[in-house]
Amino acid sequence: MNDLYDAPWLYDLQHDGYRDDLAFYRRLAEDQAGPVLELGAGTGRVTIALAAAGLPVVALEPNDAMRGRAAERFAALADTRPDVAARIRLVAGDARTLALGERFALVLAAFNTLMHLERVDEQDAALARARDHLAPGGAFACDVFVPRFGHDGLLRAEPAWAQLAGPDADLFVWQHHDLVRQLVLSHHRLDQVEPGGVLRRRRATLRQRYYQRYELERALRTAGFSDVRCYGDFERGPVRATSTVWAFVARR
Repeated sequence: MNDLYDAPWLYDLQHDGYRDDLAFYRRLAEDQAGPVLELGAGTGRVTIALAAAGLPVVALEPNDAMRGRAAERFAALADTRPDVAARIRLVAGDARTLALGERFALVLAAFNTLMHLERVDEQDAALARARDHLAPGGAFACDVFVPRFGHDGLLRAEPAWAQLAGPDADLFVWQHHDLVRQLVLSHHRLDQVEPGGVLRRRRATLRQRYYQRYELERALRTAGFSDVRCYGDFERGPVRATSTVWAFVARR
């Protein structure tokens, strides 16, 4: 069974159309009015949106397959929007050990990027490196989902995503939740009927270490950030019982 990030085509199938966070990060980048460092850039969804808004972006991605897919997208973009593509620099690297020797007005970890850091020492190292790469007055921003889970192992169909995969396709997702380690494993199965009536089944798993709100706020303060703010949506509204995302902004 593959890691979801080793199957960027499946990742993009599910997430490339996600737009909820783009205005939030674009506004932050424009307010900071400087270069952006994006941690865990994936296949470039947020990267392209920020570059299209006129911001230079260094896109850091550790996974070879995801970075390869991003490189393909950026190369295609150079044919249609060379001005946008010119603002993007794709870098292989790990947020925990990053040492670019550069400073940025904004460092961001969008779309649950920090949830791939399972151990406390990994989280501390990544946040410390993020702070090291901020210019004076710079901002760090991230978002994580609010940890609410349904019945463990319950199989659910995802018809909207399946339609994107083409006719005769079915996409199923189920999760296993480890309360002790604060881990959730999301299993993805895509079934497609190929010419000749042959069923092709592909699987991938996403492993995420979730946070509680004050746990992450404390981690940011421990890393040396100040003015740590947590919002309950991407419009910078207050945290509510019904919030599905926590969006953080902190300052150096």
